[in-house]
Amino acid sequence: MDDHRDIGIVDSTETMALNREHAIPGFVRVTDGRGGLPKVILTHPSGSCCDVYLHGANILSWVLANGGEVFYTPDGTDFTDLSAIEWGNPFCFPQFGVGGERAGSPLGENSIPVDGFVKGMKWSIVQTGLHEDKHGEFPYVTIEVFDTEATRAMWNHSFHLIMDISLEHTAINVSLNVKNTGSESFECAAALKSHIAVADIEEPTTSYIGLEDCVYLDNTLHPTKPRVRFTDETEDQEWLQLKGPTDRVYINTHNDTGVEVGTGCTVFLRDMSPLGVTGFSDRAVFNPWKDDDKDNYRWYAGLAIGAIGKLIRIEPETKHTSEVRFEVVDMVRTQSIQKRKDVHEKHALRKMTERPKYDLLADELPSDLQ
Repeated sequence: MDDHRDIGIVDSTETMALNREHAIPGFVRVTDGRGGLPKVILTHPSGSCCDVYLHGANILSWVLANGGEVFYTPDGTDFTDLSAIEWGNPFCFPQFGVGGERAGSPLGENSIPVDGFVKGMKWSIVQTGLHEDKHGEFPYVTIEVFDTEATRAMWNHSFHLIMDISLEHTAINVSLNVKNTGSESFECAAALKSHIAVADIEEPTTSYIGLEDCVYLDNTLHPTKPRVRFTDETEDQEWLQLKGPTDRVYINTHNDTGVEVGTGCTVFLRDMSPLGVTGFSDRAVFNPWKDDDKDNYRWYAGLAIGAIGKLIRIEPETKHTSEVRFEVVDMVRTQSIQKRKDVHEKHALRKMTERPKYDLLADELPSDLQ
């Protein structure tokens, strides 16, 4: 966490007003974070907590009850309201990647920034409150953002985004509502782009899981026109370990995807969207490696979850809801179960029918994925 109170900095008048309106003693507090940007701190009774920055709806920090940080941000990094926050867990909308209205379209004066423009926008607090489960109460915050004249200059559509973030003992739940408030239908990508803190990305104890038997597009090997590739037994994708610069999009993955962080714990990213809904079925794996990020690349595993390959289509005056769950699991306690599972599960027996399907034609892909 990056709380500044210990060094005597006073919150802005606006932030103090937000805190008076939305604070819940012991559970929710609004304060100024890095660069004076307001953030909402959710605290669980177990001692875990997370920072939700209103600038970009970024879950920048998530500290477990044992003191372990889940998301990586370099020490000393500061932010301003003039640029997007690229670390932590930025939210990408209405596109993932580079280009204009559809990823890969020609760049122009009013082109959409990489990963969209919402991560640089100021969100507002709708409400805060408490949910309850069998373990007791836990906090949530609901935030929102609307289109503006500036966004319509880049992407001429009207929208209303609502994000609900709740903190459990070892999990964060994110619900996203995208409403089309305009008169024409639109397609959009949406993704949470996590920088998951790891012991060392170069060590064999750090790996990605759940990416076997997938179609993927490799933007590193084929940067100008990514080609469709397939994971198979020879690639040993059950535990993907990075060996160099990586930028991949995995289409329609298994749902138990995540990162083994090298300490015995695994951070899972799961799509919890309702059945029949085009949810967050795609994943992106990214790390620029030492040449482009020599000071930071070893300490995080980039993993995004979202609608990336098959875009979400929303008709006028309707909304689309997606739900994601981040969960930290101590895999040391489940190693014996995993070993028994490994004996019986072989790549040749895994079928694509084990997870939800969608038809994906080449011309439906964003331009840079065709």
